[in-house]
Amino acid sequence: MSEKHLPDDEAAVIGAMIHDAALVDEVVSRVEATEFTDSSLRELFITLVDMRNASKPWGTTALVSELRATGSYERIGPGTIAALSGAIASKFHATFHADRVRSSALVANLQALGRRLATVSVEKMTQRRQTPKDLLDALDAELMRLRQTDVAQAEVRNVGDVALNVCDSIDKSLESGSVRGLRTGLTTIDKVNGGYQPGTLNVLTARPSNGKSVLGLQFATSIGRGFQYQLVEGQNNWFATQEPTSTLFVSLEMTEEELGSRSLADAANVDGRHINTHRVTDHQRHHLRQAAEEMSGSKAFLYQPIRATVAGIRAAARIHQRKHGLGCLIVDYLQLIDSDEGTRDEKETYRVGRLCRDLKSIALEFDIPVIVLSQLNRDAENKPPTLSQLADSGKIEQHADTVVAIHRIRGDSEEAQLVFLKWRNGMTPTRDVHFDRKFCRFVDPPEPEVEPHPEFAGYATS
Repeated sequence: MSEKHLPDDEAAVIGAMIHDAALVDEVVSRVEATEFTDSSLRELFITLVDMRNASKPWGTTALVSELRATGSYERIGPGTIAALSGAIASKFHATFHADRVRSSALVANLQALGRRLATVSVEKMTQRRQTPKDLLDALDAELMRLRQTDVAQAEVRNVGDVALNVCDSIDKSLESGSVRGLRTGLTTIDKVNGGYQPGTLNVLTARPSNGKSVLGLQFATSIGRGFQYQLVEGQNNWFATQEPTSTLFVSLEMTEEELGSRSLADAANVDGRHINTHRVTDHQRHHLRQAAEEMSGSKAFLYQPIRATVAGIRAAARIHQRKHGLGCLIVDYLQLIDSDEGTRDEKETYRVGRLCRDLKSIALEFDIPVIVLSQLNRDAENKPPTLSQLADSGKIEQHADTVVAIHRIRGDSEEAQLVFLKWRNGMTPTRDVHFDRKFCRFVDPPEPEVEPHPEFAGYATS
């Protein structure tokens, strides 16, 4: 019987797995069944993994018996089994060839993607009611999926080594005078847990017209401008500085002009209603221009796409990172993001849940905090919010590292509360704030001054 010709790398992987059951564990962390081009080898891969998971007897004879029991032996053929009998079984060879199989699959997928792109015509896009922007978003989503398949396998690390890295990070912070976490400039939220941490997904939620866009934009401008803040521990206090950090505010609801007017009202201390109607005095005009010129040196940036998907937001973030760096991403707001597939026909719960998972992956990819604004449902009207009132999906609670709700009673009252509904490894209190409607901003309530402890007095002036 003549031996069947098989792809060399794929055959080497399967042959090694047949020879040594322990090599199955090494291989499955590097390659998937779908990455085998030969259908017989793909089926053998699945069978061997199932046998390993079931702790069944091992070897060529055991494999043939398993294939006969499942009715696969005749389809795969004895020639395939014979062709695999001479494989060299070692961890080095198995992992080496598995990596080559994965690389070949990645190249093949890229080539297939290029062929699909080459067949796209204006007529087809018109019939499907898609735009070139939709095509770019879909392409970026597919490239991200392929990129994720090429991520190196994470290594198992000793917990002590990880702890030592934490100590090194603490030493570096103390030497530089920095504090881990990105603060917002609003002390009420910053002092709860020291700011937003890298790689986290953070939800800022409220009922419509309760100020979530105002607060999200306030965070962006404050982080982009940088500020000095006070650290208080008991009777001890000193000052630290957060340098300007590049922040991208993605607005899916408000126009750039609306956002710019709100930021200008805050920066210039000019009534936002006067800015909107252009009814300002000569003195205010001079003051507004001076404030705007100062704002132009900020690292806060606005992006207002006509339509946005997570793939589009990710692409915009990559471009922004190359041009300006990126330390924080703020999205206003979650329910207005379209699915990458370009449809909203699926159940909203599943759609929003997947959006949260994808936004979390952006936070991890760029190692930055992502702050996404979200709606509360009608149950939260005029009463303290809860996690169950997050609109559309309990998946938001599952994927988010922090959830902070703005609670305001409708009407002319400017009193408000920040309700910390979720903060991993931290407190979940409720804090009072003041909503300054005139200047479009939230401000901290006044606090009694704390005299510095003599031992730390020097820090207060440094």
